[in-house]
Amino acid sequence: MYKINDVVVYKRDVCRVVGREKSGFTGEKCYILVPYHNTDGSTRMQVPVSNKAGHLRDLITKEQLLELIKETPELELLTNKPANMKSQYANLLKTNEITDLIRIIKTSYERNRIRMEQHKKAASVDDEYLQKAEGYLYNELSVVLGMSFEEAKEYFTEEVSKVDA
Repeated sequence: MYKINDVVVYKRDVCRVVGREKSGFTGEKCYILVPYHNTDGSTRMQVPVSNKAGHLRDLITKEQLLELIKETPELELLTNKPANMKSQYANLLKTNEITDLIRIIKTSYERNRIRMEQHKKAASVDDEYLQKAEGYLYNELSVVLGMSFEEAKEYFTEEVSKVDA
């Protein structure tokens, strides 16, 4: 059970628990969450304490992050079938796995690299899902590491390149 001021991830968004109350709709006990970077509290979400849907989880730990960095070079890219890239990306965004965000990022970078070599512009579907995946991943890592979004991105990229070398 989470306590007030705990930081959690709800459907990929980093949130702070600001309260608990009974839902007027379902009668269930619910956490009241606000997005972590939304300081005015204007956005509030009710999430059942039971978490039956499994959309609520703890932040990644620093130890898990170090393990993730080691695993990243080995994570497979998605199957490069342009006709269904959007559905592949969308399905991975729906999971609660951080490794799926990294697979989206790696695949997008690789597909864009190949397109640039062929003197083509980046595919909009790759750019769209790359931005989403990076946003979710580096927002969480920035909170875990106590860094800005850009610093977290730079840290992760540099650490992965050391492992990959």
